[in-house]
Amino acid sequence: MPQRPPAAPAPWERLLLPLLLAWLLLPGAAAWGQGQTLSQELRRAWFSQADGGSEQALPLPDTWRQRDLPARGHAHYRLEFALTQLPAPGQTWVLRAERLSRLHQLRLNGHLVHETPDTPAMRVHASPAQTWLELPAEALQLGSNRLDIQLYYHRRAGLSTIWVGPASELEAGYRWMRLKEATLPQWLNMLAAGFSLLLLLVWMDRQHERALGLFALLCLLTAVRNAVYGLSLPPALVQAFDLFFYAAQVLSLLLLAGFAMAWTEHWRPRLMRGLVGGAVLLLLAGALASWQHKLEIWRTWSYPLLMLVGLGSLALILRRAFQLGGWRRLGLALALLLLVCGGIFDYLVGQGFMDVTHRYVLPWLQPVAMIAFASLLAERLVQALRRSERHQAELEQLVAARTAELQAADLAKTRLLRAASHDLRQPVTALGLQLGMAKLRAQDPAQRQMLDRATQGLQSLEEMLKGLLDYSRVERDDAPVQQQTLPMQGLFEAIALHAEPLARARGLELRIRPCRLWVRSDPLLLEQVLRNLVSNAIKHSTGRRVLLSLRPRGHQAWLEVRDGGPGIAPADQQRIFEPFVQLDRADTSHEQGSGLGLAIVRHALRRLGHRLELHSRLGRGSCFRLILPLCPTPSSWPWMSSESPEAAPPVSLAGQRIDLVEDDGPLREALQLQLQHWGMEVRAFADAESLLKQLDQPALPPPHWVLADRGLPGLHGDVLLERLGQRWPSMRLALMSADIAPDEAAAEQRWPLLRKPFSPQALQDLLARPPRA
Repeated sequence: MPQRPPAAPAPWERLLLPLLLAWLLLPGAAAWGQGQTLSQELRRAWFSQADGGSEQALPLPDTWRQRDLPARGHAHYRLEFALTQLPAPGQTWVLRAERLSRLHQLRLNGHLVHETPDTPAMRVHASPAQTWLELPAEALQLGSNRLDIQLYYHRRAGLSTIWVGPASELEAGYRWMRLKEATLPQWLNMLAAGFSLLLLLVWMDRQHERALGLFALLCLLTAVRNAVYGLSLPPALVQAFDLFFYAAQVLSLLLLAGFAMAWTEHWRPRLMRGLVGGAVLLLLAGALASWQHKLEIWRTWSYPLLMLVGLGSLALILRRAFQLGGWRRLGLALALLLLVCGGIFDYLVGQGFMDVTHRYVLPWLQPVAMIAFASLLAERLVQALRRSERHQAELEQLVAARTAELQAADLAKTRLLRAASHDLRQPVTALGLQLGMAKLRAQDPAQRQMLDRATQGLQSLEEMLKGLLDYSRVERDDAPVQQQTLPMQGLFEAIALHAEPLARARGLELRIRPCRLWVRSDPLLLEQVLRNLVSNAIKHSTGRRVLLSLRPRGHQAWLEVRDGGPGIAPADQQRIFEPFVQLDRADTSHEQGSGLGLAIVRHALRRLGHRLELHSRLGRGSCFRLILPLCPTPSSWPWMSSESPEAAPPVSLAGQRIDLVEDDGPLREALQLQLQHWGMEVRAFADAESLLKQLDQPALPPPHWVLADRGLPGLHGDVLLERLGQRWPSMRLALMSADIAPDEAAAEQRWPLLRKPFSPQALQDLLARPPRA
């Protein structure tokens, strides 16, 4: 009758490891559920060898080597049991044995119950195993019943007690036996194999830690061997897996020796090469013995040699563990000691020297070694984390100290820049105005020539001062980038206000195409970029005009600045964006700039995230193209006529009333003289409060213009203009500024802004400009 084992355990039974481990500690757990009256445990048998000798009565379990018999061979067991009643209809009776050879023939009262085919593969596989056989109901009889078992053993010959009875009574015990001898060890070793793979991944990143890699390979190999050992293998693969178990044993001892030398820092290359050579010889000899079906005999002689290697490795590990101290290192040494002792015990079990009911212990001990090594790794990890935290705290202290120093230096730099912005721009502006007045009054040509040279030197100083301050402003990353939608026409008008005097002085035409497009950018940074690009084009152009235009291209806008200059060689097209770089020109008719304009452009665009393209050909000029994100134009935004603002005739300044508010005395006097020279009626004030008091007098008419410094003491200039604009909407308002402030662009969108130092021509162009519609 074919063998029909019970169904495999349910998945939830395999997952309840804590509960199952607790069951292991319960006394008599193996016999749980077997206290029914119908089940019988057969503890006595009659044994006879295959040569036909007389029967010998003996108790079960029976181990042949303990009776001085070989651990392999044929034998016959006869067992008897009595039934007081036959099985009920539909009731299944089974035979269950904890240890019975896989190669057997079993008869009940002369009826064949089960017979294993006697093949060479099954002879290799003929070792004691758990057995579950269904007994035919028709073979059972009232009274005495006889079991005859013919069996063959390749190793570990013997027989455990036999249980017969209803399947419902014996199934629980069989499940429990399978669980603790096969399922649980397999799960534990699969977990150990997963942990070993994790260690291998760590070792692949830290290959200098040889001990880590060798231990991971050792545990992976032994875990796979232990997990496979409990599987039910098909007969065709038995011989191959038997050789695999032998090879795993040889390689595991080799890896243990390598780990011992690496972990104890006693690496001996010659010794390791000798061990590798010996392992290769053992593997070849094992393969030859397996081919001749004599691997079990070869195991008997080779395993003691491997045990000597294991004991030597263990001695090396124990000595190092006691030298270093620490309970985790000692725990690892003891775990490896248990592993080696377990290997010796399993060798004795496999050779049949131990009781046939003993099970192999390595599948249980190998995870213990993994736990011990994991504890050691956890200690290293904790120590590394502590060192990292300590180093991080020290680094944070150093960073905090360095940050404080940098903040102090940055604060000093900011104060210096503010002082330079205010204290240097003010006198430079006053000096420029006074030189302009002196040139107008000078009659002697020699004096006018000297004043022209002084004016040129002052213009160079103004250019350098503007470049340094603008470069310092865009180089700072603390000010946030204020991305917003803005109309480009207002920005074009501000550029024209500052760039047209420079273009006229160079004999150039600054052509700005009217534009109704809106883009998204930071107004201040974009104005700096555009002002420097236009200024750079004017300075280096040898043609007749400089063109500024903005064209839509899909979802983008192309802002282009074209000039008719000498062009830029391809080798210099990246270098010109470095600070203080000026290209050598054969034409010296144009003065050199500060070398900071394009560096300012690069820093500003880096913060804005806009792309700049340079197209240039030698002798044909250059085109700087800035790619901006295009935004929809509001329908309510007023549009201008096709004529550009600069096409309107300038307004005469003679007779216009202007109130000047400037706290710097010399600059206030210079501005007052310049404005009076143009025929304007000027009232000068040192602060905003004085102007407001003057305007509160009803007898005096309001001025046409109010020109105020932005950095006034008390009430600032932009606040003053805000109040005046609300009170007199038709009043012309303008700001002057010598400060570095992120909100200058917002102020420039509302009122014209003159950045100090400025020339008399720039001031005149501002005041003569027609009012916006």
